Amino acid sequence: MDDSRSNPDSIGWRARKGRLTSRDIASAAGVSQATVSNVLNRPELVAPATIERVMEVMHRMNFVINDSARALRAGRSRTQGVIVLDLSNPFWGEVTRGIEAVASENGFSVLLGSSEELRQKELTLIRVFEEHRVDGLLVSSVDPTSESIQALADRGMKVVLLDQKDPTGTHSSVSYDQVGGTRLIARHLIENGHRNIVFLNVAHNVSWSRERLKGLRDGTQEMGFDPDSVITELTIDSMTAQAAEPAVDNLLAATPQTTAIFCANDLVALGVLKQLHERGIRVPEDISVVGFDDSYFASLVSPGLTTVRQQPYKLGRRAAQ
Repeated sequence: MDDSRSNPDSIGWRARKGRLTSRDIASAAGVSQATVSNVLNRPELVAPATIERVMEVMHRMNFVINDSARALRAGRSRTQGVIVLDLSNPFWGEVTRGIEAVASENGFSVLLGSSEELRQKELTLIRVFEEHRVDGLLVSSVDPTSESIQALADRGMKVVLLDQKDPTGTHSSVSYDQVGGTRLIARHLIENGHRNIVFLNVAHNVSWSRERLKGLRDGTQEMGFDPDSVITELTIDSMTAQAAEPAVDNLLAATPQTTAIFCANDLVALGVLKQLHERGIRVPEDISVVGFDDSYFASLVSPGLTTVRQQPYKLGRRAAQ
């Protein structure tokens, strides 16, 4: 009697002739093709023992699921798309880790892309993710008010904004109290005698850049000082350490009376510390430097970087949930 149809170890001839199908798995496991489909797509409908038997057969036969075809049939891919501004920033690495943890716990995969703060690259990633039929998009957008983000919602895509608020009130969002965080910085610097503070910030098209400036100004005013006379905002090209070199040259030339530099994130602060050291300017004796995020390296530099703590891993988990 030829039992090759029911013995997973003797199915090699099928694998050599072409791609294995769910029908082959069903035959080898002694169940219906519908049962195999349920194991893959609706396991809650299948007895645990049957799931175990089918999964064992899949493993022994090296069966690979065609996820694209399954997504087309089911209308969903069990995949989350994630777009962040800059993967070289440790903050976004931790956010992504939190997202991936929740996705994995719930049987989802993650497609990840970095826009590098470029509008066109963000649009390209959105198109690619839609083509892969992601079930939802978690995005820190260059412009959360853009028509492309709104169009996603109009087409039924679930969108969650990362570390930014939606001024249109259309999308869900998860973010920290940026205003409150920089208000604390203002109080700290004013209490330590600083009356000439330079804020290295990015363009205001990113919501948190506006909110951090507001918090700095509010905190200064609450301490009894005029923000316009205390704070000088200088715009930098990107939130990177590399952007700090021309910024330091500019601020020392434009505002030689500066006693404190508040950097919009810890990466920028790291670049500022390096540039000040190379120019023989002591920190904090000559100029104080403050960052934002509490990245892992903030306590490793010497002197340790004063910064505002965020919890990016927790933010990522909450957004994915």
